[in-house]
Amino acid sequence: MPGPLSSHFVGTHALLDQALRDCLCRPGQVDVPAFDRFRRLLLRHIAQEERVLMPALTKKLGGPPLFRNELRKDHAGFAALCVPLPEREWVENLGELFAHHAALEEGPGGLYERCDEVLRDEAARVIAAADALPPIELAPFNGGPWVRELLAEVLRATGIDGSGD
Repeated sequence: MPGPLSSHFVGTHALLDQALRDCLCRPGQVDVPAFDRFRRLLLRHIAQEERVLMPALTKKLGGPPLFRNELRKDHAGFAALCVPLPEREWVENLGELFAHHAALEEGPGGLYERCDEVLRDEAARVIAAADALPPIELAPFNGGPWVRELLAEVLRATGIDGSGD
């Protein structure tokens, strides 16, 4: 049975999955306002993990968990994908990447299970601190060839292929 941290963060993943599906409801197009909602939810979720969950886990363990670097690279890649005006195939690729990432966090031995074990006595405080983070202020979408080039570079550095091919 999942613990309170797993339940809380897996619930957010479900909201993110639905928000991402909402972006792709029009054939051949991306619903830009829906993607803006998705990126707002995604970046808030990443902030909760990076600013609250991971520091609490690292402090309790006395060092970062083994999967820390991979999750951080994924988070950086997701943030980079939220910068340009969304294109359909990038959003579809984002869905695949998010599903892989969610499996690392939700699966057996993943981040959330580890947090439930290690932070059992602090779960309510960690959830409250995560929920208390202020809303994410987003910059407008950025476009142009320089953004695509920069995004591709960032994604390569994080281990994600940003070519869209």
